Amino acid sequence: MSTPFDRAAACPSCGAPITFRFAGAMAQVCKHCKFVVARTDRDLRAIGRVADLVEIPTPLQVGATGRWGNEPFVVDGRVQLDRAGAPGAPWQEIFIAFPSSGRWTWVAFAQGRWYATSEAPLPLNGLPPWTSLRPGGRVHLEGHGVFTVVEVGRRRVISAEGEMPYVAPPGVVTGFVDIAGPRGEFGTLDYGDGRTIPPKLYLGRQFDPAVMRLDTGAPVEVPSAQVTAVACPNCGGNLPLAAPGTAERIVCRYCGTASDLSNGALTALGQVPRPPVAPYVPLGAEGQLRGMRVLCIGFVIRGCTVEGERYRWREYLLYGGPSVGYLWLMEEDGAWQLVTPLSPGEVQPMGLVATYKGQTYTLKQGVQAEVEYVIGEFYWKVEIGESVQATEYQGPGGKISVEQAPTEVSVSFCAPLPGKELAAAFNLPPPPKAGIGGGEGTSSGTVVVIVVIVIVVILLVALSDCGGSGGGGVIFVPTGGSPSFGGGK
Repeated sequence: MSTPFDRAAACPSCGAPITFRFAGAMAQVCKHCKFVVARTDRDLRAIGRVADLVEIPTPLQVGATGRWGNEPFVVDGRVQLDRAGAPGAPWQEIFIAFPSSGRWTWVAFAQGRWYATSEAPLPLNGLPPWTSLRPGGRVHLEGHGVFTVVEVGRRRVISAEGEMPYVAPPGVVTGFVDIAGPRGEFGTLDYGDGRTIPPKLYLGRQFDPAVMRLDTGAPVEVPSAQVTAVACPNCGGNLPLAAPGTAERIVCRYCGTASDLSNGALTALGQVPRPPVAPYVPLGAEGQLRGMRVLCIGFVIRGCTVEGERYRWREYLLYGGPSVGYLWLMEEDGAWQLVTPLSPGEVQPMGLVATYKGQTYTLKQGVQAEVEYVIGEFYWKVEIGESVQATEYQGPGGKISVEQAPTEVSVSFCAPLPGKELAAAFNLPPPPKAGIGGGEGTSSGTVVVIVVIVIVVILLVALSDCGGSGGGGVIFVPTGGSPSFGGGK
């Protein structure tokens, strides 16, 4: 749609014609030289060249048109980013413009969920200092509400196409904080680079893609994914790749070589210890579990030490395709649980209790959970010895598991899963009655009693020392405890 804000000029890098179609667009990637061209009050300026786009499936291709509810939209651009300092699988955000109203939104798809965010006014007192926020903490944004901090990190633009309302120069590192609210709200605090790029606030929520329909008549559905294969750079073994868009590390099932995944190729990092036992659910096994078609792609053994005793449990990473995302199975001493990720904003831990969907869950135990063995495909750079503070709450229908790492927090719901149901789902013989969990001579009941005492003592100390810190204080109680956690990272 033509508007009075249209502006045409020559690309300041290569001289090709540049036209801004959307009034809210302040940057565009030149189709000829791949420079990001910024729109100023006086002229156009080239601010950096982007790399080639990574192939990340999406039904929202640049140039596509449709209706969001009753309002027409156009897919005007997209940007691809990665985490600076720890680059792995990039993610992308789609810029959608609404020509009739002049408004716009960013759309992203991750872990089977769709998110839409738009720029919101900064709080009157500004954003809290980036260094004051911690994963799992709470942040109050004046005029917008209270949110849970999900991730604190740094990112950079690696590629883009089309138009955008604003984009940092390619390669420039900017700080960000992802936040979540209790009713599906989602947002990002963009701190810029601390010098020339100003901070911005983006707020929105999860949404049902059924509200969108393309003009082709096709609904906006989850992007399709196909299982591909890569070769282990050490032994040449054929390794199925279930989630090429999000996988970051693969540990070869044949030789134990750990490799990072980049642009579909593997870079060997070295060998890791092999698991001491074979997984009950074999890697690559397909199953139909509670109405979901899933593929077992990873196996982890984690452990913790309590009162000098070592306890271990097994975890299996399942992938259900883009519509389901990742799930976990956790087995401890023959008991199985199905572990489903939750938005951290949905759970409100407050000392000895946590609330979820109006129900109360009681603090059961907490441990420092460490990875001991690993094999398969994972959506983060899993390493032997990595640890998280894992806190567990018991309540209606199962347990809430909160796992806090240095840069992010993850929350899961753990529901009991009968062994017979699991065996039938994967067409396997009945699982063993006992697992690999417990130190000799110490019962689970005894450990829980010890943990409860430790929790109470530490909680009393923590309460006596607590104080405000810009809304970003950690809200989980770090304690020792017994091994009863699942959900990976």
